[in-house]
Amino acid sequence: MRRLLLILAVSTVAAAAAAFGIGSWILMPASGPWKGTAAPSGSREVSFTASDGVVLKGWWWPAGDRADAVLLLHDLGANRLEMMPRASWLHDAGYGVLLFDFRGCGESSGRMSGGFAERLDVASALSFLKEHAAGVVLQGKGAGASAAVMAVDDWQGVRAAVLEQMPDRFDTSVRAKVRARTGPLASLLSPLVLMQVRPRLGFTPSELAPVERLGRARCPVLLGYGALDETIPASSMSALFHAGPYPTTLWILQKAGREDLFEFDPAAYKKKVAEFLAPIESPGKEGS
Repeated sequence: MRRLLLILAVSTVAAAAAAFGIGSWILMPASGPWKGTAAPSGSREVSFTASDGVVLKGWWWPAGDRADAVLLLHDLGANRLEMMPRASWLHDAGYGVLLFDFRGCGESSGRMSGGFAERLDVASALSFLKEHAAGVVLQGKGAGASAAVMAVDDWQGVRAAVLEQMPDRFDTSVRAKVRARTGPLASLLSPLVLMQVRPRLGFTPSELAPVERLGRARCPVLLGYGALDETIPASSMSALFHAGPYPTTLWILQKAGREDLFEFDPAAYKKKVAEFLAPIESPGKEGS
Protein backbone atom coordinates (compact mmCIF):
# COMPACT_ATOMS: atom_id res chain seq x y z
CA MET A 1 0.00 0.00 0.00
CA ARG A 2 2.81 2.37 0.92
CA ARG A 3 4.54 1.61 -2.37
CA LEU A 4 1.32 2.36 -4.28
CA LEU A 5 0.91 5.69 -2.50
CA LEU A 6 4.51 6.57 -3.27
CA ILE A 7 4.01 5.78 -6.96
CA LEU A 8 0.82 7.84 -6.99
CA ALA A 9 2.56 10.79 -5.30
CA VAL A 10 5.50 10.68 -7.70
CA SER A 11 3.15 10.45 -10.69
CA THR A 12 1.13 13.42 -9.45
CA VAL A 13 4.23 15.55 -8.97
CA ALA A 14 5.54 14.54 -12.41
CA ALA A 15 2.23 15.42 -14.06
CA ALA A 16 2.13 18.79 -12.27
CA ALA A 17 5.71 19.57 -13.28
CA ALA A 18 5.03 18.59 -16.88
CA ALA A 19 1.89 20.73 -16.94
CA PHE A 20 3.76 23.71 -15.52
CA GLY A 21 6.52 23.38 -18.11
CA ILE A 22 4.07 23.03 -20.99
CA GLY A 23 2.08 25.93 -19.56
CA SER A 24 5.18 28.13 -19.63
CA TRP A 25 5.80 27.20 -23.27
CA ILE A 26 2.19 27.82 -24.37
CA LEU A 27 1.06 30.66 -22.10
CA MET A 28 4.26 32.66 -21.72
CA PRO A 29 6.51 32.16 -24.74
CA ALA A 30 9.85 33.89 -24.41
CA SER A 31 10.17 37.21 -26.20
CA GLY A 32 13.73 37.73 -27.36
CA PRO A 33 15.62 40.84 -26.26
CA TRP A 34 15.22 43.95 -28.38
CA LYS A 35 18.36 44.35 -30.46
CA GLY A 36 18.04 48.05 -31.23
CA THR A 37 17.18 47.52 -34.89
CA ALA A 38 17.06 50.74 -36.89
CA ALA A 39 13.65 51.98 -38.03
CA PRO A 40 12.83 51.78 -41.76
CA SER A 41 13.85 54.79 -43.81
CA GLY A 42 11.06 57.38 -43.76
CA SER A 43 9.53 56.09 -40.53
CA ARG A 44 9.76 57.54 -37.04
CA GLU A 45 9.74 56.09 -33.56
CA VAL A 46 6.47 56.56 -31.67
CA SER A 47 5.04 55.68 -28.30
CA PHE A 48 1.51 55.67 -26.94
CA THR A 49 -0.06 54.52 -23.70
CA ALA A 50 -2.76 51.89 -23.18
CA SER A 51 -5.68 52.70 -20.91
CA ASP A 52 -4.09 50.71 -18.04
CA GLY A 53 -0.88 52.75 -18.21
CA VAL A 54 1.32 50.36 -20.21
CA VAL A 55 3.68 52.29 -22.52
CA LEU A 56 3.89 50.86 -26.03
CA LYS A 57 6.61 51.60 -28.55
CA GLY A 58 6.77 51.19 -32.30
CA TRP A 59 7.34 52.76 -35.71
CA TRP A 60 4.97 54.95 -37.71
CA TRP A 61 5.75 54.75 -41.43
CA PRO A 62 3.52 57.26 -43.26
CA ALA A 63 2.74 57.05 -46.97
CA GLY A 64 1.38 60.40 -48.07
CA ASP A 65 -1.22 62.81 -46.85
CA ARG A 66 -4.02 61.01 -44.97
CA ALA A 67 -3.65 57.73 -46.86
CA ASP A 68 -5.13 54.59 -45.38
CA ALA A 69 -2.88 52.86 -42.85
CA VAL A 70 -2.35 49.23 -41.92
CA LEU A 71 -2.00 48.35 -38.25
CA LEU A 72 0.25 45.28 -38.02
CA LEU A 73 -0.11 43.06 -34.94
CA HIS A 74 2.51 40.42 -34.19
CA ASP A 75 2.03 37.09 -32.39
CA LEU A 76 3.14 36.34 -28.84
CA GLY A 77 6.81 35.63 -28.22
CA ALA A 78 7.75 38.06 -31.00
CA ASN A 79 7.93 41.80 -31.61
CA ARG A 80 7.25 44.28 -34.40
CA LEU A 81 10.09 42.86 -36.52
CA GLU A 82 7.98 39.77 -37.19
CA MET A 83 5.72 41.95 -39.33
CA MET A 84 8.43 43.86 -41.23
CA PRO A 85 8.15 41.85 -44.49
CA ARG A 86 4.44 42.69 -44.61
CA ALA A 87 5.18 46.30 -43.68
CA SER A 88 7.65 46.79 -46.53
CA TRP A 89 5.26 45.29 -49.07
CA LEU A 90 2.26 47.29 -47.85
CA HIS A 91 4.21 50.56 -47.70
CA ASP A 92 5.40 50.03 -51.27
CA ALA A 93 1.73 49.51 -52.18
CA GLY A 94 0.87 52.97 -50.86
CA TYR A 95 -0.29 52.33 -47.30
CA GLY A 96 0.95 53.97 -44.16
CA VAL A 97 2.05 51.34 -41.66
CA LEU A 98 2.08 51.26 -37.86
CA LEU A 99 4.13 48.50 -36.25
CA PHE A 100 4.46 48.31 -32.50
CA ASP A 101 5.45 45.87 -29.76
CA PHE A 102 2.68 44.40 -27.63
CA ARG A 103 3.08 44.68 -23.86
CA GLY A 104 5.95 42.61 -22.54
CA CYS A 105 7.51 42.37 -26.01
CA GLY A 106 10.29 44.29 -27.73
CA GLU A 107 10.64 47.80 -26.31
CA SER A 108 7.19 48.01 -24.73
CA SER A 109 6.60 47.86 -20.99
CA GLY A 110 4.16 45.61 -19.12
CA ARG A 111 3.64 41.88 -19.15
CA MET A 112 2.23 39.55 -21.80
CA SER A 113 -1.28 38.21 -21.19
CA GLY A 114 -1.96 35.82 -24.05
CA GLY A 115 -3.95 38.29 -26.14
CA PHE A 116 -6.44 39.43 -23.48
CA ALA A 117 -4.95 42.62 -22.02
CA GLU A 118 -3.36 43.18 -25.44
CA ARG A 119 -6.82 44.31 -26.60
CA LEU A 120 -6.03 47.55 -24.74
CA ASP A 121 -2.85 47.89 -26.80
CA VAL A 122 -4.86 47.56 -30.02
CA ALA A 123 -7.34 50.19 -28.87
CA SER A 124 -4.50 52.59 -28.07
CA ALA A 125 -2.87 52.02 -31.48
CA LEU A 126 -6.20 52.66 -33.23
CA SER A 127 -6.56 55.90 -31.29
CA PHE A 128 -3.10 56.95 -32.52
CA LEU A 129 -4.05 56.24 -36.13
CA LYS A 130 -7.22 58.35 -35.96
CA GLU A 131 -4.92 61.37 -36.04
CA HIS A 132 -2.77 60.11 -38.90
CA ALA A 133 -4.82 58.10 -41.39
CA ALA A 134 -8.03 58.33 -43.39
CA GLY A 135 -8.93 54.72 -42.59
CA VAL A 136 -7.36 51.64 -41.08
CA VAL A 137 -6.79 48.05 -42.15
CA LEU A 138 -6.12 45.65 -39.27
CA GLN A 139 -3.69 42.85 -39.98
CA GLY A 140 -2.73 40.48 -37.19
CA LYS A 141 -1.56 36.92 -36.63
CA GLY A 142 -2.17 34.49 -33.79
CA ALA A 143 -2.66 36.27 -30.47
CA GLY A 144 -2.31 39.60 -32.28
CA ALA A 145 -5.39 38.77 -34.34
CA SER A 146 -7.23 37.63 -31.19
CA ALA A 147 -6.38 40.90 -29.44
CA ALA A 148 -7.67 42.85 -32.45
CA VAL A 149 -11.04 41.10 -32.33
CA MET A 150 -11.32 41.47 -28.58
CA ALA A 151 -11.01 45.24 -29.21
CA VAL A 152 -13.75 45.21 -31.88
CA ASP A 153 -15.80 47.87 -30.07
CA ASP A 154 -12.95 50.28 -30.84
CA TRP A 155 -12.93 49.57 -34.58
CA GLN A 156 -14.30 52.96 -35.63
CA GLY A 157 -12.60 53.80 -38.92
CA VAL A 158 -11.49 50.21 -39.57
CA ARG A 159 -12.20 49.43 -43.22
CA ALA A 160 -11.03 45.79 -43.34
CA ALA A 161 -9.37 43.13 -41.18
CA VAL A 162 -6.91 40.41 -42.17
CA LEU A 163 -6.77 37.87 -39.33
CA GLU A 164 -4.29 35.02 -39.61
CA GLN A 165 -4.02 31.83 -37.55
CA MET A 166 -6.55 33.09 -35.00
CA PRO A 167 -8.22 30.52 -32.73
CA ASP A 168 -11.94 30.72 -32.04
CA ARG A 169 -11.42 30.40 -28.28
CA PHE A 170 -8.36 30.55 -26.08
CA ASP A 171 -9.11 27.25 -24.36
CA THR A 172 -9.55 25.48 -27.71
CA SER A 173 -6.13 26.76 -28.78
CA VAL A 174 -4.49 25.63 -25.54
CA ARG A 175 -5.99 22.14 -25.80
CA ALA A 176 -4.88 21.81 -29.42
CA LYS A 177 -1.33 22.93 -28.61
CA VAL A 178 -1.08 20.54 -25.68
CA ARG A 179 -2.40 17.71 -27.88
CA ALA A 180 0.14 18.52 -30.61
CA ARG A 181 2.95 18.36 -28.05
CA THR A 182 1.88 15.47 -25.80
CA GLY A 183 -0.46 13.29 -27.86
CA PRO A 184 -2.58 10.94 -25.71
CA LEU A 185 -1.53 12.71 -22.47
CA ALA A 186 -3.40 15.84 -23.54
CA SER A 187 -6.65 14.83 -21.82
CA LEU A 188 -4.74 14.74 -18.51
CA LEU A 189 -2.49 17.77 -19.02
CA SER A 190 -4.82 20.26 -20.76
CA PRO A 191 -6.98 20.94 -17.65
CA LEU A 192 -3.81 21.40 -15.59
CA VAL A 193 -2.48 23.96 -18.09
CA LEU A 194 -5.80 25.82 -18.25
CA MET A 195 -5.82 26.06 -14.45
CA GLN A 196 -2.68 28.19 -14.73
CA VAL A 197 -4.24 30.86 -16.96
CA ARG A 198 -5.81 33.05 -14.30
CA PRO A 199 -2.87 33.11 -11.84
CA ARG A 200 -0.28 33.54 -14.60
CA LEU A 201 -2.10 35.73 -17.14
CA GLY A 202 -4.86 37.40 -15.14
CA PHE A 203 -8.02 36.23 -16.92
CA THR A 204 -10.15 33.12 -17.19
CA PRO A 205 -9.90 31.14 -20.45
CA SER A 206 -13.58 31.69 -21.32
CA GLU A 207 -13.05 35.46 -21.40
CA LEU A 208 -10.78 35.28 -24.46
CA ALA A 209 -13.18 34.15 -27.19
CA PRO A 210 -12.81 35.94 -30.54
CA VAL A 211 -15.64 33.86 -31.98
CA GLU A 212 -18.06 35.69 -29.65
CA ARG A 213 -16.85 39.14 -30.75
CA LEU A 214 -16.12 38.83 -34.46
CA GLY A 215 -19.75 39.28 -35.48
CA ARG A 216 -19.69 42.84 -34.10
CA ALA A 217 -17.28 43.93 -36.85
CA ARG A 218 -18.71 46.22 -39.53
CA CYS A 219 -16.15 45.64 -42.26
CA PRO A 220 -14.93 42.87 -44.58
CA VAL A 221 -12.85 40.18 -42.87
CA LEU A 222 -10.28 37.78 -44.33
CA LEU A 223 -9.43 34.73 -42.19
CA GLY A 224 -6.17 33.01 -43.15
CA TYR A 225 -4.91 29.58 -42.04
CA GLY A 226 -2.56 26.78 -42.95
CA ALA A 227 -4.38 23.53 -43.74
CA LEU A 228 -1.78 21.52 -41.80
CA ASP A 229 -1.78 23.69 -38.67
CA GLU A 230 -2.29 21.23 -35.80
CA THR A 231 -2.95 24.05 -33.32
CA ILE A 232 -6.09 25.36 -35.08
CA PRO A 233 -8.76 22.67 -35.56
CA ALA A 234 -10.92 22.85 -38.68
CA SER A 235 -13.91 23.30 -36.37
CA SER A 236 -12.38 26.55 -35.09
CA MET A 237 -11.90 27.88 -38.62
CA SER A 238 -15.50 27.00 -39.47
CA ALA A 239 -16.89 28.56 -36.28
CA LEU A 240 -15.10 31.86 -36.95
CA PHE A 241 -16.17 31.90 -40.60
CA HIS A 242 -19.82 31.48 -39.66
CA ALA A 243 -19.57 34.00 -36.81
CA GLY A 244 -17.95 36.68 -38.97
CA PRO A 245 -19.74 39.65 -40.51
CA TYR A 246 -20.70 39.75 -44.16
CA PRO A 247 -18.50 39.54 -46.13
CA THR A 248 -16.09 37.19 -44.39
CA THR A 249 -13.67 35.18 -46.52
CA LEU A 250 -11.97 31.99 -45.31
CA TRP A 251 -8.62 31.37 -47.01
CA ILE A 252 -6.80 28.10 -46.29
CA LEU A 253 -3.30 27.72 -47.73
CA GLN A 254 -3.22 24.06 -48.64
CA LYS A 255 0.28 22.92 -47.69
CA ALA A 256 1.03 25.39 -44.92
CA GLY A 257 1.19 24.43 -41.26
CA ARG A 258 1.92 26.82 -38.40
CA GLU A 259 4.50 28.68 -40.50
CA ASP A 260 4.11 32.38 -41.11
CA LEU A 261 1.76 32.52 -44.12
CA PHE A 262 3.61 35.44 -45.74
CA GLU A 263 6.94 33.64 -45.53
CA PHE A 264 5.48 30.30 -46.60
CA ASP A 265 4.30 31.59 -49.98
CA PRO A 266 4.85 35.34 -50.47
CA ALA A 267 3.39 35.38 -53.98
CA ALA A 268 0.16 33.63 -52.99
CA TYR A 269 -0.13 35.76 -49.85
CA LYS A 270 0.33 39.06 -51.69
CA LYS A 271 -2.12 38.04 -54.39
CA LYS A 272 -4.83 37.04 -51.92
CA VAL A 273 -4.49 40.04 -49.61
CA ALA A 274 -4.20 42.49 -52.51
CA GLU A 275 -7.38 41.09 -54.06
CA PHE A 276 -9.13 41.36 -50.70
CA LEU A 277 -8.09 44.97 -50.17
CA ALA A 278 -8.68 46.13 -53.77
CA PRO A 279 -12.38 47.04 -53.35
CA ILE A 280 -11.66 49.09 -50.21
CA GLU A 281 -11.40 52.63 -51.51
CA SER A 282 -9.59 55.26 -49.49
CA PRO A 283 -11.21 58.69 -49.39
CA GLY A 284 -7.73 60.10 -48.80
CA LYS A 285 -6.31 58.90 -52.13
CA GLU A 286 -7.20 60.92 -55.17
CA GLY A 287 -8.23 59.00 -58.24
CA SER A 288 -8.88 55.81 -56.27
